[in-house]
Amino acid sequence: KHNSCPFSMAQALNFGCVRYEILFRIKEGVQMRIGIDCDGVLRDLITCITDTVKVTHPQHADKILEPTSWDWDQWLPFWTNDETEKYIFEDNFLDFFGVECPPIKSAVEDWNKLRAWAIENGHELCLVSAQRPHCVEPTEHWLQRWGFVGFDEIHFEKHKWSIDVDFLIDDSPEKLDE
Repeated sequence: KHNSCPFSMAQALNFGCVRYEILFRIKEGVQMRIGIDCDGVLRDLITCITDTVKVTHPQHADKILEPTSWDWDQWLPFWTNDETEKYIFEDNFLDFFGVECPPIKSAVEDWNKLRAWAIENGHELCLVSAQRPHCVEPTEHWLQRWGFVGFDEIHFEKHKWSIDVDFLIDDSPEKLDE
């Protein structure tokens, strides 16, 4: 059974959203495998997408809604799902998954602290990200560019629940229900 945290890595590191079980495990010195998602946790993909849409399609700038999920039609209602998928994953995927997409600032600030803490306490950090095959290589370059190095394992897997981790820091906990 996985526990998930619907907040950013920085918030999770402050333990504001993590269940009591994590605090207990840390206190008792139990070694953990901690899964960390990329998009929405390390990479600020939504901001990158919305900012780019505002530039490339200014007629839609005022129609972008506040994202509450990865369901495109909930925050990019002016396009069909197919149009959005094409815009993001075909026409502009290097802009969104390549090295120029900004990271979440607090994740960059906290990464080395988290990595040092994990090493010191014998925990493993595993990237668990549902990247599409053609986005894997740009994502690997992105991780290097922004200093997210030193994962014990890297998994690009749509079915995140299939990866053996004790906890998953993810912005989409519903992924665990699939």
